[in-house]
Amino acid sequence: MAQIEWCDSHSVGITALDDQHKALVALTNQLFLAIMRDEGPKELGRVLAELARYADYHFDFEEQILTEHGFPESGFSHHREEHRKLTSRVQTLLRQHEEGSVALDLDVYSFLREWMTEHMIGTDSEYAAFLASKAVR
Repeated sequence: MAQIEWCDSHSVGITALDDQHKALVALTNQLFLAIMRDEGPKELGRVLAELARYADYHFDFEEQILTEHGFPESGFSHHREEHRKLTSRVQTLLRQHEEGSVALDLDVYSFLREWMTEHMIGTDSEYAAFLASKAVR
């Protein structure tokens, strides 16, 4: 298993969102490295908590841009629901980790890596053309 590498297919063509996506990739890769280095439960929890915090910030920012520019409600509702599901899953992982009932391991990283890659290439690409038509850069 490898770290996530940023590539052009991840880009939505909007600098602020691409920069935030790159930060999410970097945090996810930090989790991978912490797992591979066996840095211990405290550090793994810290990295996952930081990833969760930044994801919340990014999701709010992204949803605000979509709302401001009138992204169609049908697409917006689906997009927001994907954000909520991930947020809920990560919060559950954090709580279980703190309780000692789940270990943060490569399965957790694999889930986050897959979700993030699919979301950027799939779901986020659905709004890219719409925002480009509104001259959002």
